[in-house]
Amino acid sequence: MTTLIPPPGPDRHRAIVSEVALLWAAHHPGPFPDVPFDHRHDLAYLDLNMAGCVMTYLKNDGVPGPGHVEVLRDCLPELRAAVALLARSAEYREGLRVFRGLLAMAELILTDGA
Repeated sequence: MTTLIPPPGPDRHRAIVSEVALLWAAHHPGPFPDVPFDHRHDLAYLDLNMAGCVMTYLKNDGVPGPGHVEVLRDCLPELRAAVALLARSAEYREGLRVFRGLLAMAELILTDGA
């Protein structure tokens, strides 16, 4: 899954905020997905960190909270590793969907400030 970053222009920020809101709506309602037991704690913590950043970004109409840009940057390698881990087994299909969405949201939010 590749994140589609809106092109530069006057509506870019609004398009990114809208896309993050759609991704968050798809992510948010469900329970934490099934993931490998040995990684459950780390992935739940990663999900929690991302939730705080995304909810604040959306609540602030597309403005990250204090320190959230750094948190998102720090989460990128972990999100990519989570996607790679979960992609290894069809058993974790829902977890893969969830963490791909989190990765897409992180990339979009970080691009929005660029």
